[in-house]
Amino acid sequence: MNITIVSGSQRSQSQSLTVAHYLESIAQAHFEKTDVIDLHELNLPLWNEGVWQKTEEWDQWTPIAESLKQSDAFIFITPEWHGMATPALKNFLMLTTDNELAHKPVLLVSVSASINGVYPISELRLSGSKNNHACFLPDHLIFRNIEGLISKDFQCEDADLHQRSQYTLDLLANYARALAPVHRDMLEAGKPFRYGM
Repeated sequence: MNITIVSGSQRSQSQSLTVAHYLESIAQAHFEKTDVIDLHELNLPLWNEGVWQKTEEWDQWTPIAESLKQSDAFIFITPEWHGMATPALKNFLMLTTDNELAHKPVLLVSVSASINGVYPISELRLSGSKNNHACFLPDHLIFRNIEGLISKDFQCEDADLHQRSQYTLDLLANYARALAPVHRDMLEAGKPFRYGM
């Protein structure tokens, strides 16, 4: 199985990217191939109709979309900025379609410099899967008080959070195995209803 981990921060060398590499180290026990996408490095244009018309500025999106199609599971990580998910991650979700994400499990993760981190999870659950039909896990992870929480070699200094992270990645892998036939069987059947009611 393959997994794609998306670091949704627009900052270079962000704490979200650190968390992405930490979770990747756990995911390697369950997935044969792990990819980390850094939205800061990717620097995608803001969504516009050119995506549909395949204009030149969107040439970089085609190989990304093809790579996402090969993934069986996803982790979306966002810092909490002003109580919200980042514009980069929301833009990424606007670009994805059912072809890439439909009926595939997604673990939502937020990162906070303080004791917060709930609001971005709620925001993503509200609208993040409407047209792409991603299947958000009922569980999520919040990395609070992030400064010093993950070491330079991507180890979690909080034993309880590490144990919870291991459990949640195990859960994600089990969802990926269980939902694989749903994606296979229902993707084309759902095309007439891809934009909801």
